[in-house]
Parts: sequence; C-alpha cells; structure tokens
Amino acid sequence: MKNSLKLKFICLFLALLFINFIIVGISLFNLFEVKQDTNKLVSNNYDSIQTSNKMIQIIDEESQDIISYINTKNPVFIRNFYDTNNSFHENYLSELNNITEEGESSAIKQINTDYSAFLDSLTNIIAIRDSKGKEAALSQYTEQIQPLYEGLTKSLRKIININDTAIVNQKDSMKNSISFSINTTIGLSIFLILVGLAFSKRYINKFLSPLYSLHDDIIKTKEGDFTHRAEILSDDEIGILAQEFNNMSEKIGQFQHSTFGKLLDEKNRSLAILKSISDPIIVLDTNYRIVLLNDESENYFKISQAQAVGRHVLETLTYGELFDFISNVMDNSLEKDSKIMSFKNNSTVFKINLSLIKDNANKTNGIVVYFQNITEIKKIEKLKHDLISSLSHEIKTPLTSIMMGASLLEDSELMESNTNFNKIVSAISEDSQKLLNLINNFLRYGQLESDQKLLNMSFCSVEDIINRSVDEYYSLLENKNIELRIGIQRNLTEVYVDEEKIGWVLNNLLSNAIKYTRNFGTVLIGAYENFDHISIFVKDNGIGITNEYQTRIFEKFFRANSESEGTGLGLALSKQIVELHGGSIYCESQYGLGSIFTFELPNKGD
Repeated sequence: MKNSLKLKFICLFLALLFINFIIVGISLFNLFEVKQDTNKLVSNNYDSIQTSNKMIQIIDEESQDIISYINTKNPVFIRNFYDTNNSFHENYLSELNNITEEGESSAIKQINTDYSAFLDSLTNIIAIRDSKGKEAALSQYTEQIQPLYEGLTKSLRKIININDTAIVNQKDSMKNSISFSINTTIGLSIFLILVGLAFSKRYINKFLSPLYSLHDDIIKTKEGDFTHRAEILSDDEIGILAQEFNNMSEKIGQFQHSTFGKLLDEKNRSLAILKSISDPIIVLDTNYRIVLLNDESENYFKISQAQAVGRHVLETLTYGELFDFISNVMDNSLEKDSKIMSFKNNSTVFKINLSLIKDNANKTNGIVVYFQNITEIKKIEKLKHDLISSLSHEIKTPLTSIMMGASLLEDSELMESNTNFNKIVSAISEDSQKLLNLINNFLRYGQLESDQKLLNMSFCSVEDIINRSVDEYYSLLENKNIELRIGIQRNLTEVYVDEEKIGWVLNNLLSNAIKYTRNFGTVLIGAYENFDHISIFVKDNGIGITNEYQTRIFEKFFRANSESEGTGLGLALSKQIVELHGGSIYCESQYGLGSIFTFELPNKGD
C-alpha cells in the first residue's frame, strides 16, 4: 500500500503537533522572561523591605524591655532583650547580603554602628538602675538610648523607602515586558492557528472526498441498484473498502436472483397467516416500538398500521397494566407468560399471551402480544356460577326447614318411646347436615372461582384461629373418644389473612382428620414459624392415604375411596384459598399409619 490512510493522518497530526509546539515554546519563553523580572522584583526589593520591618519591630520590643526593666527591675526583660538580639542579627545579615540599590550600603553601616552602641548602653543602664535607682536610669535612657533607638528606626525606614522607590520604578519596565510578551504570543498563535486550519481543511477534504463518493454509492445500492459499482479514487484503506464494497454488491446481486424471491414469498405467506387470525396480535421490538399488527388489532383498538408502526406501544395503547406486564416479561427474559385483563370498561376480557422472539444466538429481538378473546368463556363461567348459586340457595331453604323439623322431633317425647323413630330422625338430621355442608362448599368454591379478589385481609392471631376451629369439634371428638392435642409455638407472628376463609381450611382439615381416625385415636393440630412462612398442620393416626392418591387429593371431586362420604370439594377449596393467600398446602401420609396436612402462609407481620 503506497499511501496508507493511517500514514496520512499521522503526518497531519505531526504537522499540527509541530505548530502547537511552536506556540507553546514561544509562550513558555515569554513566561520565563516575565518570571525572571517578577522574581527580581520580589526576591530582592521585597525581601529588603520585609527584613527592615522585622528589625524595626525587634528594636521596638528591645526598647520596651529596657523601659520595663527600669520600672520593675525584673531580670526577665533583660533575658527577653538578649533573646530578640539574635533575631535582629539574623535579619541584619540577611539585609547585608541583599544590598541591590544605591544608598542601602551606607544605611546598613549606620545601623551596625548605632545598634552596637545600643547594646553597649544596656550594660550602663543596668548598672545605674542598680546603684542610683529608677529615676536616674530613666534619665540615662532618655539621654543615651532614646537617640540611638530613633537613629536605628530612621536608618531602617530609609532602606524601606529606597526599596519602595525601586519597586515602583521596576513596575513600568515589567508592564512593558509583559505587554510585549502577550502581544507576541497572541499574534504568533493566531497566525499559526490560521495556518493549521488551512492545512487541516485542505488535507481533510482530500482524505474525505473518497468517503463521500463511497457514501453516495452505498445509498444507490441501498435503493436496490446492485449493478452499481463504486469508483476507486485512492489506493489507501478507503480504496480497498470501495473494492470490497463492489465485491459485496456483486454477490448480493447474485444472491437476490437466486433466493430473494423465495424469501419474499415466505414472508408474504407468514404475513397472510398473521393477518387472518381473528384475535388481535401485536409484535414489538426490544424498545417496545410496534413492528407489526394484524387487521383485528386495527379494528378493535381503532388504529392503523401506518400510524402505529415505529411508535412506542404506550403512544398507541394507553393501558398501563398491559405495558407493566410486557416490560416484566422482557426484563426477566421469560420465554412465555399469560395474564387475564379486561378492556373497554370490562366489556371485553382478553387472555394476554406473551412470547419472546429470539434468534439463533438466543438473543431477544422482540415480543409477540396475542390477545385471546375469552369474553364468551367468562360469560359462560358466570352463568355456571349463577346457576350453582341459585340452585344452592333454592335447596338450602327447604333443607333448613327439614333440619329444623328434625331438631324438633329429636326433642319430642316420641324419641324416648320409639327407638326406630329415633334412628330415622337422627339419620334425617345427619344427612341434612351433610347436604348443607355440600351446598356451602359449592357456594364457597363458586364464589372463589368467580371473583378471586374477595379476600377480607387483616392481621390475625394463629392461636385464635386454631382455638375457634377446635371449639366446633369437641362434641364429635368426645363421641369417638379421640384425644386432641394442640402444639402452637410461643409468640408466633400474626398472619395477614382472611380469617374466615383460613378458618374454612382449618375446619376442613380437622373434620377430615376426625372422620378418618379410628375411635380412641389421636389428632394433633399446631403451628410454628418456618423462616418467612407460618406453617399450620393437622396430624392424625387414622387410615392414611396411599402414595398413588397423594398427588391427586387436591383435585376437584376426587375421592381416594369411592365409598367414603363427601364430594371431593373440601381439599380443592382449601388449596385454592391457601394459594390465593400466596401460600401452599401439601400432604405427607403413610397408608395405615395416618396423615399430616400442612399449609404455609407468608409471614408479613415482621
């Protein structure tokens, strides 16, 4: 490859980098010059001013120490004087080594002379204070030390004034230097930037020209002209890309003539099947945009495919519950799922069936939403429920009268004199009660099937539910001489349930346990906490259940023994109630030894 695209861009980059280096170099040079001037201003003159101010402060403190000593004769002030003396000498030496301006040298010599005399006078003051007293020492201070103090201060102020004047004089020079540096840097930078822009524009256009040409060729091919060939304008990577594009166009053209017709026929056949389905179907992509919908979707939701395709599903179907269901399936990558929903003020009921669309790599490409219309099925279910409820209520009215009559006959004098009559009345009473229980189970089951939201939820005590259920069976337990044991874990958390319906479950399990336990047997009922569940169980040592029937006993109308009493609805009803609470129910049994029925409820009382 003679002229690699990579090499061209490297050359352009290096040229621009060279221009930047020139700008940076000039800027750094000017900054260095400004820094030198600034350092000269700050390091020399400013340091002289600072050390002079420190020496003035020191001799002020030393003068105060002498006066304080004269007044108090406290040796502490003498020690303070000599301590600050060292600091004065350090600053003096610093200034002595930093003489840069005319007049500083003579001032420094005068400071040295005056300060030496200042130190010598301290010894004289001490001697006078000790021998002649305070007044004499103060007089000596005024005549000897005060003039030296004023002379030192004057000399130091002179040094400060000299350096202040030097700083002011250097400011103008510094301003001119900075102004020149800035103007030079700006002017040269603008010039080099313009050169770089012109250079870049020329070569970038040259580099991109083959790309623009290739782009136009791709557009023509996209429109279906696979006979068009790209013009090869360079021998770099873009030229190679154009050559490969030509090869690809040629192969696509060949492929189009060989298989395109078949693929198109297959696509049209699939679309025809989809359009002919009598229930609404919508296909979405992974961004929840509508890809396809059939004729029934257009008719039911009053939308057209032209308006809907490419738009978000919520823009077309404003059903938040439906979108939540779809997004949950997509987010959790569920292969299939279904849910029953009502539309248009509950006038139509659909079973929403969702199926993910996946490619050969198992990557999700979209989702099919199938609206299965079950409105008529729901109407039939309602008719069935209404029929059962109506028949049950019609039967319960005369049955109640029969039971009341049987109860009155049991209390009459005829029961005492006629044994056969007693048996007949008892049989009527028992059978009536069984029939009443059967009707109640039908009503309860029908009620739960028709509306699974009829739960009156509240926090309840498990112990109270168990005790209320047990109270109803003490007489039956006594008749069969069955021992009842209760084992409830202490301090159980309250459960969030429909107390009445959980009572139905417990009554049914307890009734079955007593029914299938022989005389003088034992029934155990209890509850305990099991991680995030509350487990309630009923155990008996009755006849038990064979293994083949243990998986079927919760089916509607199933009875393990065809000769046993009951309809087979009790356990099915119990299972449905427990599952409506988000729990589960199961059986453990050994034939001939007894059974344990356990149901678990979510522990929501934490």
